Amino acid sequence: MKPPQKMHFADTSKTNVHVRHVVAGTALIGLGAVGLTDYYHRNVNMPLRDYLAELRQNDFYHADDYIQYLPAVSTMLLNLLPRYRSGWQDKLLLLSTAVLAETAIVNITKYSVGSLRPDKSNRSSFPSGHTATAFMGAELVRMEYGPWWGTAAYLTASGVGFLRMYNNRHWSNDVLAGAGAGILCARIAYWLLPWEQKQLGKISFLPYFAPYAEGGMASGIALNYKF
Repeated sequence: MKPPQKMHFADTSKTNVHVRHVVAGTALIGLGAVGLTDYYHRNVNMPLRDYLAELRQNDFYHADDYIQYLPAVSTMLLNLLPRYRSGWQDKLLLLSTAVLAETAIVNITKYSVGSLRPDKSNRSSFPSGHTATAFMGAELVRMEYGPWWGTAAYLTASGVGFLRMYNNRHWSNDVLAGAGAGILCARIAYWLLPWEQKQLGKISFLPYFAPYAEGGMASGIALNYKF
């Protein structure tokens, strides 16, 4: 008599985490879109802008122009630590894809919506690109290095979002939508990673030498792609 076979169940914990963060990113974008309505603008954005103006007086802090990149850069810097020193090619590929996705999505949305900034400098307020960059990097750090580093990265990203409002460059809904866009772009990079790895595996570089009839020779590197 054969012993009963063990039943194997799929581990859905990672899938559930992915879904939760996709839902969170989408919800933040949705909240940001709600902020484009007149009601939200009058009752949330305008009072918050006035409060921050009183708090700020004329003291602006433009650290957000620089620290927006810190979480994304940390994706590669943390890989230098001994316990994380592996898979830097995949991390670079993830970061590059996330940056491309974020740049495309944020800029297309900015110029499609045409929302006026609080300081009235231009109509590219929605969503916040600085915040999107910061939260994109924070989500990559969280996924690659765990909750402790992820928490630090998310706190940094939240600081960027606050400074965008404090410096009168963005409304609150711009920051919410930017955070959501950044998180989703990090997820897009993870979804595309297996396909990108497969495509890169088909590429090879080979040296070539091409002699001329007159006795000369051309040399270089040939790019090969296997279909």
